[in-house]
Amino acid sequence: MNQRSLFSFLLVLALAAFSVAEVQAQVTAAAAAGRVVDRSGAGIPNVSVQLVHEPSGTRSSTTTDADGRFSLRGLRVGGPYRVVARRDGFRPSVLSEQYLQLADTAAINVTMEESRITEEMVVMGTRSGGVFDPSRMGTGTVVDRDRIEGLPSISRNIQDYVRTDPRISQVDKERGEISAGGQNTRFNNIRIDGVSTNDAFGLESNNLPTDRQPITMDSIESINISLVNYDVALAGYTGASIDAVTRSGTNEFEGSLYYIYRDSDWTGKRDGNRFEGFDDESTWGVTFGGPIIRDTLFFFGTYEKFTRSSAAPIFGPAGSGAGQETAGISQADIAEVQDIAQNVWGFDAGSFDPPGSLDADIEDLMIKLDWNINDFHRASLRYNKTKQDDPFLRSIGPRSLSLSSYWQTNNKEFSSIVGQVYSDWSENFSTEMKLSYAEQKSLWDIGDPRPQIQICLNSANCSGADSIFIGSERFRHVNVLETETWNFNLAATYITGNHELKFGIDYQSQEVFNLFGRDQFGVYQFFGLDAFRQGTPGIFTLFFPTEGGVENRAASWTLDNVGIFLQDTWQAMDNLTVTAGVRIDVPIARDEPPFNAAASEFFGLRNDSTIDRNELVQPRFAFNYAPDTGRATQIRGGVGLFQGQSANVWLSNPYTNNNVIQGAIFSNNPADEGITFSPDPNNQPGDRPPPGLGGNIDIVDPAMQQPAVWKANLAVDHELPFFGMIASAEMVFTEVSEGIRYEKPNLGAPTGTAPDGRPIYWSTTDPEEFTGSAGQATANFNRDFGVDSTIARPTSKGNGRQLTVSLQSAPDPNWFWNVAYTRTSAKEVNPLTSSQAGSNWNNSVRADRNADIAENSIYAIKDRFTASLSYQRAFFQDLRTSFGLFYEGRSGRPFTYTFINDANGDRRSGVDPFYVPAGPGDVLFTGGAEMEAAFFDFVDRTSGLDSQRGQIAGINKQRSSFVNQVDLRFSQELPGIFRGRGEVWVDVLNFGNMLKSSWGQIEEITFPYGLGIARFEGIDPESGRYVYAFNESNIRDETLRDRRGESRWALQLGIRYKL
Repeated sequence: MNQRSLFSFLLVLALAAFSVAEVQAQVTAAAAAGRVVDRSGAGIPNVSVQLVHEPSGTRSSTTTDADGRFSLRGLRVGGPYRVVARRDGFRPSVLSEQYLQLADTAAINVTMEESRITEEMVVMGTRSGGVFDPSRMGTGTVVDRDRIEGLPSISRNIQDYVRTDPRISQVDKERGEISAGGQNTRFNNIRIDGVSTNDAFGLESNNLPTDRQPITMDSIESINISLVNYDVALAGYTGASIDAVTRSGTNEFEGSLYYIYRDSDWTGKRDGNRFEGFDDESTWGVTFGGPIIRDTLFFFGTYEKFTRSSAAPIFGPAGSGAGQETAGISQADIAEVQDIAQNVWGFDAGSFDPPGSLDADIEDLMIKLDWNINDFHRASLRYNKTKQDDPFLRSIGPRSLSLSSYWQTNNKEFSSIVGQVYSDWSENFSTEMKLSYAEQKSLWDIGDPRPQIQICLNSANCSGADSIFIGSERFRHVNVLETETWNFNLAATYITGNHELKFGIDYQSQEVFNLFGRDQFGVYQFFGLDAFRQGTPGIFTLFFPTEGGVENRAASWTLDNVGIFLQDTWQAMDNLTVTAGVRIDVPIARDEPPFNAAASEFFGLRNDSTIDRNELVQPRFAFNYAPDTGRATQIRGGVGLFQGQSANVWLSNPYTNNNVIQGAIFSNNPADEGITFSPDPNNQPGDRPPPGLGGNIDIVDPAMQQPAVWKANLAVDHELPFFGMIASAEMVFTEVSEGIRYEKPNLGAPTGTAPDGRPIYWSTTDPEEFTGSAGQATANFNRDFGVDSTIARPTSKGNGRQLTVSLQSAPDPNWFWNVAYTRTSAKEVNPLTSSQAGSNWNNSVRADRNADIAENSIYAIKDRFTASLSYQRAFFQDLRTSFGLFYEGRSGRPFTYTFINDANGDRRSGVDPFYVPAGPGDVLFTGGAEMEAAFFDFVDRTSGLDSQRGQIAGINKQRSSFVNQVDLRFSQELPGIFRGRGEVWVDVLNFGNMLKSSWGQIEEITFPYGLGIARFEGIDPESGRYVYAFNESNIRDETLRDRRGESRWALQLGIRYKL
């Protein structure tokens, strides 16, 4: 944050702290509400109720209304709390050991006796667990500090705790992707202290701005996971809303020093070979907090540094003695490339000397202040910063090597500052305020900029050739991402009788600067060393700004959102609570993409359209009913419309890909066009074509809105008659209201129809003429524009269904367990797997990718079983021993049977669903009867194919192998000095794999989740039948997911000293 932004932030925060119009903090605090009654059950008015957070002395006070009701908001999460109720003529009543959960309104009811005795009547409280609560209507899970410390976590990421909700799946552990209810992994909203910590642009697979969340888990007090939360103040998600709140200081000085270590030798071997994904991972950190002014002002801070040392690539040139040799490249070849670069072209190509290890570093800093202004006002201010440096050595493998000029480092930063104020202005009126600023940066250090140079050694072209890469890698020529996000939230709560009214406004402003200057310095492919020496490339590519410098290729734009909301929570009866509200969100696009008149005319839509002013009204209704059944029982549910947020990169594509701000040269015959090699990145050859034509155009339909879904749930929770266990059953329904799909409008008119009814774009399908080359595909597309041009369209297709049954232990401070099963089904039009518009279309497995048809979701995990256990006990004096367990058994990811190659001529291979012949004679085979017999023998042995004879294979109808994994944690406190104590713990990842090497493995058909069965070889012109080529050896097996060691057992050791 620059000085001007910092000054503005502090000024606005100072003004807001003393204004009556405060701002709501969304899910950053706890609340308590209840009723004070006498022995007859009649409400007692004018009772003074005070809640005291005992660790910090924080006090919140109010007075009951005419019916004895009270409400307090903006309370610290956790406890213990002491509740004191006083009124003349009644004996004071005190409830102790009360604990409050994040984003929850605890029901605290007090009974007072008429008496002149002033001695307090003390009642011991218990942890309610948050299950039976009149405010609980939606669907979600709370993970408190005890469970964060007690459950196993190797990655120390928030995803390891979010997975405890049975409705949320880690669909890709390697990439850190989580899906809620079978929804897109980018549709979750992760906030810490009410500040969005999502990847603001949408490039990162884990939906976070860095590899780990920006605030360390040692800073987190509690996590609230909501799939359905009907509070109209909550916005920005259609998957899950994941909200965490940070820890605060208390009246005691407390701190810790800790160190965590993981080694590749502590990871299971595969076929006798050690794990090569990294050498070791280490984390060290410190936490410290306490009072600045006792009972009034507190601080809490953390610092953590994580280092991953990864083994450098084990490949090397032939004869080098490397672990694996790249046979087609010799040390002499490398030496000649270095000599030509230096002595002919005057630049240093670098060396092939990979370091022994590559260190990726992540540093986290957080500082937080809490101020108890008085019994009625509380404020907090928090700052955090995360830095990540990650080296990349690309294009080193069995067919290629790169020199050090080609290597680069990705530098990322994320910082935020948030101020919050909670105020009770009277017994009836309270407010909450939040103002925040977040900044995200991603820069690439490429060293001395040069063109990308590929020297292909043993081929007349670069197809299948062994290659040496030098210069600057093409996608990082100029690659800068910066986002700034301001959030201002304003809400108030007013209580009148048995109605609680909430109303307010929130505002978000996101400024995006994305300079993706791919191929800015030129990309050369040389067919041999002599061609490189002579400077005669075989292929040349260049992207360039149409005017000015490279900064003119940037997408620079701002998107604001204004939301207003109103809600009434009505205590209709003592055992029935009803909530009804409405929220309106209005996006405001301050900037438009550059206008391209020719493209707008051809595609029939203005290419400078945005989602500006496409508002959405979101009604919501929910209830909680507690029937009198003798044991605690509640029925809860509701229905509402929820708007989320697109990945900004999808909205950003038209600002970059418009053929106005940048042009391109694609030359397959550079010599004929007078193009020769230039090592100067700022002086590249080629005639620049005029702007407006030639390249791909990305357009957003002006009717498109931010994603929105209807959600509904219906649930029953019941306390069982044994051991206080709680059983629950719940259904969650999702219907898409506003979705996103992609079309490619420049495929051209179809040239025909396949035997199964799908459109065909080949210039010919006659087996005698068919080659399957790109030159025969998309025969009728308009050459004035790129064939990969896209339009982002709205859709109302798609849905989800989830049934969950669960059983959990009674509330107990020393242990907790639960088991659950969830059945999920979901449909989507486009899986939206990529940051690039064209790739979102390309990698969607569909018979007609332009059609607005919902198919089975690639994110839906059909069956998921979970179990978690956290137990602690002091076996040795007061030294605590802890044990934690998490089990997950789940269906594999869905996939589709496809053609191996491009079957319909749209230039995409492996994503066309396979037509399963009904029987012999339904299609022809290039290998005649022998190949046909082999094919149907395979079909007979493959149930997923045999059951779909005579039809196109169902989209995502198949499942990869079932997955079973168990993670464990053991922890033991140790005696210490200076009033401190030590702790040592071990996390065991994938314990089952430690017992048996074939257990705990994740094997699946990988992205784009299509399994090719046979090759399309044309359509017989006489009979109109498909012609197939089949070879069972070409059908790939499931891939073992193991890049991060997720299919092996692993140990992680931690030590901590707590002061």
